[in-house]
Amino acid sequence: MLVTEGGGVNQTQQQAVEATVDATLAAVASKTTWAGSLTAVLGFLTSSGFGVLVGAVIGTAGLLIQWYYRRKQDRREEAADRRAQAEHEKRMTEK
Repeated sequence: MLVTEGGGVNQTQQQAVEATVDATLAAVASKTTWAGSLTAVLGFLTSSGFGVLVGAVIGTAGLLIQWYYRRKQDRREEAADRRAQAEHEKRMTEK
C-alpha cells in the first residue's frame, strides 16, 4: 500500500503499481509458457519422458498464470471504462 505525505493512500498510484506488477507477472508467465513448451519438445526429441512431463507441467502453469493476470487486467480496464463513462455522463448532465 502506498502512503502519501499526508498519511493517506493515493488510490491512483496504488492502482498504477498493481497494474505494473500484474503486467510484469503476465509477461513472465508468457515466457514461462514458451519455456515449458520448448522443454516438452526437447524432452520428446530426446525420448525423455521426464522432460516431456516437466515441460508440460511448466507450460501449463505458465498458461494458467498468464490467463489469471490477463483476466485481472481486463477487469481493471472495464472498471476504469465504467468510471470514465459515469464521469462523462455526469459532466454532460451538468451543462
